[in-house]
Amino acid sequence: MTSVPPPPENYWPSGQPQAPGPSPRVQAGPPFSKAAIAGFVLGCAGLVVFAFVGPLATVISRVGLRHTRERGLRGRGLAIAGMILGVADFAFYLISRYVMHP
Repeated sequence: MTSVPPPPENYWPSGQPQAPGPSPRVQAGPPFSKAAIAGFVLGCAGLVVFAFVGPLATVISRVGLRHTRERGLRGRGLAIAGMILGVADFAFYLISRYVMHP
């Protein structure tokens, strides 16, 4: 019958057994751009409201996109999504206003 060897112990270079220490701290990344978040939220809300929220969401998202690039903040994807939602909101508004109800 073969025996399984015990798992190797972790040793310091001095030969002493290594005591388990605290886990390494995870460093937080840069904060999110508040303008990118606000533009995304307005873009989402504009799809429900169908008003002139779309251009506002687009402008605020553009500011958020600029902040992510210049200041190194997170939220680039939110800013792009906010711009797309803002343009879609305004397009739906124009279609419902002038095409469906002339």
